[in-house]
Amino acid sequence: MATVLVVDDRATNRELVRTLLGYQGHRVIEAHEGAEALDLAHSQHPDLVVTDMLMPGMDGYELARELRSAPDTAATPIVFYTSNYQESEIQPFAQAIGVARVLLRSSEPQELMRTVDEVLAAGPGLVGPIDTAQVDREYLRAVTGKLFEKATALSTTEKRFRLMADASPVGIAFGDPHGSASYVNARLCEITGLPADDLLGLGWLTCAGQEHRDEALTVARGDGPRDVRHRYRSHIGLSGRTARWLNVHVEAVQDDEGSHVGFISTIDDVTAHVESDQRRHATQRQHDLDDRDRARERLGSLSTLAGGVAHDFNNILGSILAFESFVSESVAELTVAGRLDPESSTAILNDLGQIRKGGERATGLTQQLLTFGSRKVINLSALDLNRAVRESNALLAPTLGTRVHIVTHLADDLRLVLAEPTNIAQILLNLTVNAGHAMPGGGTLTIITSNVVITEEPGESGPAPQTAGHYVRLTVRDTGEGMTPETLQHAIEPFFTTKGRGLGSGFGLAIVYGIVNQLGGVLRIESEPGHGAMFTIYLPTTEQTVEPPPDTVAAAGGGTETILIAEDDDGIREALTRTLSGAGYTTLTAVSGPQALALADQHTAGIDLLVSDIVMPGMLGDELAAALQQRRPAIKVLLVSGYAGDLMSHYGVLKPGVTVLPKPFTSDELLTAVRTSIGIAAA
Repeated sequence: MATVLVVDDRATNRELVRTLLGYQGHRVIEAHEGAEALDLAHSQHPDLVVTDMLMPGMDGYELARELRSAPDTAATPIVFYTSNYQESEIQPFAQAIGVARVLLRSSEPQELMRTVDEVLAAGPGLVGPIDTAQVDREYLRAVTGKLFEKATALSTTEKRFRLMADASPVGIAFGDPHGSASYVNARLCEITGLPADDLLGLGWLTCAGQEHRDEALTVARGDGPRDVRHRYRSHIGLSGRTARWLNVHVEAVQDDEGSHVGFISTIDDVTAHVESDQRRHATQRQHDLDDRDRARERLGSLSTLAGGVAHDFNNILGSILAFESFVSESVAELTVAGRLDPESSTAILNDLGQIRKGGERATGLTQQLLTFGSRKVINLSALDLNRAVRESNALLAPTLGTRVHIVTHLADDLRLVLAEPTNIAQILLNLTVNAGHAMPGGGTLTIITSNVVITEEPGESGPAPQTAGHYVRLTVRDTGEGMTPETLQHAIEPFFTTKGRGLGSGFGLAIVYGIVNQLGGVLRIESEPGHGAMFTIYLPTTEQTVEPPPDTVAAAGGGTETILIAEDDDGIREALTRTLSGAGYTTLTAVSGPQALALADQHTAGIDLLVSDIVMPGMLGDELAAALQQRRPAIKVLLVSGYAGDLMSHYGVLKPGVTVLPKPFTSDELLTAVRTSIGIAAA
């Protein structure tokens, strides 16, 4: 094993030679320039010196002369290993100073290894007297020729660079390790509208904008992470010019040794692209808003239609159920009196029972339509949403099964909302059922409550309340299959369902929408296939306090009071009259509001209670009540309807002093409501 001294100012070149010679089993020592190599040669006495020619300070030729002039290194073999000279250029003075071989770096690696082996095998060489003057002349001739060649090549390269840089579609700036630009191209001047003198030095940092200036300078000075390219999007405005959007790329430049030697920055004017994107986004936002408005209008039309249809059906169902009850009572009376045999009675009552079942099923459907149309009669009061969620959890878990885990995050100090407890229970139940179908293999249902303050109109993130104020946000999120955009578009429409025939009516989300809408809130749905669904509900808060539970409702019963009935539907009017008269009340009947007022004026005795339909031609029920109470202040009012639209305030609250009995109703429900209203009067 021989000791080889490798001399080269480039670390990568030394590493290559070290690897090749180390593979052969040689011990390699290194120096990055001639003076260092000379010290190592005198102290380590290497068997061979492999040196580059061009190096800073003492170059390869000077190193060889110094080695030859010292007694302890005069016979040390030397190999010139260079990429800057041709062999013919070096050979004359190399031979004159006793260099064993000249090898070009472009040679194959095996050639270097073979040359080293051959020189080492030849052993130390004896070198005769050196004609220093002659050798120096040869060396200077070679160096001068090479310098001229390099200068010419450098000049050509510089011209090509400037042509390329000046023709570049992006701005370019590069400079020293201190972040000071020494060159900027014409395109950068064009982009900024500034002369080159204003961009040199630290002037180029104008392009980074004030928000990125310090970081860009840090990178240019090499103080940031190495091998990281930094990109910025800047919006700069210069005097007398329209503000520009710039993409700025800054990168530190390192030499072969890894030392920071400067920076380069490229600046691209992307104003046209950014403004195009902004226009496209603005168009998309407007398109989304238009879609949202169309959807709102469509749902509003569906709500109005649903409420109107439900109102008419409630009148029909009310008549059917009332007269079914009358017939059932008559059949029972005939059977007791012996005028109808028991077998026929049973058959008739069974048939009437089927009519009642059908009517009750239809009643459930009309109630769902009313809920979707935000026209169901509700009595609102201050409600603790957290408490409603906790109370509902006991019912939700069995609905989902053991494979779905319910997680709740309920905010402390949650503000109160105006709602019925059944409203929140219905919302949570419907969303839970929907989530259960979306997670057939199990998953997690998360329920979150929080206080929010709305200060601005809804933005890109989706619908939110347009009225500023305090809201409670209820979020229900599942990890299910999610919905496609097409499904999401129709999710809250009544009768829309993705389930198979007979597996769902399609009213679940429609009911949620109707309840939230009637409570003055907003429903937002977000979902993607494979990413579950999130339902966000905003409900306005209230300063009211939670009231204690009401006293026990009066039981159904009869009385002797006088009741004025106003109802335009013949069947309902007759059902009301027969039921109340049968319970002992004295009844006065009218088919409209004006007729009821005229009848009240003609009746000289007292009238204890007005029972009126809400929606009647010519005069609404609440208008009739107000006019009648002016004539008879002591009269009490019970309104009867399945359509509460005209009695509801902005947040779905019944007007003060109004009691409403929803249609359709049973005889017991009617008698209980009447007794309660009259009982309130007595109180």
